[in-house]
Amino acid sequence: MIEILNAGLQTTIQAGVRTGHRHFGVPGSGPADPLSMSLANRLVGADATQTAFEMTLTGASFRFHSAIMVSVTGADTGVSLNGVEVPMHATVPVAAGDVLEVAPVRHGCRSYLAVSGRIDASEFLGSRSTYLPGGFGGHEGRALKPGDRIDVLDVRSAAKVETPRELRPLFNDNVLLQACPSSEFEFLNEDAQTILFEEGLKATQRSSRMGVELSGDRAVSCNAPEKQSSPVFPGSVQCPPEGKPFILLADAQTTGGYPHILQVIRSDRFQLGQIKPGARVRFILRTPDEAADRLRARWEVYSDWLSSPVI
Repeated sequence: MIEILNAGLQTTIQAGVRTGHRHFGVPGSGPADPLSMSLANRLVGADATQTAFEMTLTGASFRFHSAIMVSVTGADTGVSLNGVEVPMHATVPVAAGDVLEVAPVRHGCRSYLAVSGRIDASEFLGSRSTYLPGGFGGHEGRALKPGDRIDVLDVRSAAKVETPRELRPLFNDNVLLQACPSSEFEFLNEDAQTILFEEGLKATQRSSRMGVELSGDRAVSCNAPEKQSSPVFPGSVQCPPEGKPFILLADAQTTGGYPHILQVIRSDRFQLGQIKPGARVRFILRTPDEAADRLRARWEVYSDWLSSPVI
């Protein structure tokens, strides 16, 4: 069993994406940064989609009531066991009574804690991931709070390993996102494209697992005609009338009526979960063929280390 001592700003249980239900209005959810969660699970000998803890900005602390192996990946942060620093991207043994603390992030936004056992969570529509707006999955469909006690099932042994240095994502607060033009891209004028691709924008405080708002000194103008709501996905970039683009994340709605100007490519989507308020964001335009090439290239890099990365 794991006891939550400090849940920080927002700590949830996440697992694989909830697939096959978008036509009912149910988002996929899952980790905001699926690559980091995959790496954490790999370190404890688990499948990429095994349940793990996702922490946001301020970290969290946990007391373990039995011996187990753990790992922490994701945002640049500090990790300590009983007050002694331990490394990220490494398998760490803990004993009954030990306290693990994940500090507030220095760069990036979200950290992941995986364990060598299955974190007990409620399954809903084929996934144990927490979907906060709907109140299902995870632990009672909500963010964790101090005093929660989470059972760990099927505890197993795990070898002590480290993620190879070249496979560890490096997060900072200047984020470059590759993106393809979307349905209303043609309605962006030259100034708007200059803002998106050259000047960049800043992530505002309006940030959650549903999406991240971007703002700058100048509004991004999109003169697209009104349309009916149409499908949107994680990585979709919408442009509301006030000119503050919004990047959709794992928990975002399944349809939207605002102009859909860009789509962040699949191989870069893990970075979306690491954009914290105040970070600078700039886009790089890619073609669909280039997006496919980059996804294949990323999979080739990780294929020998991860059996099934969710990126």
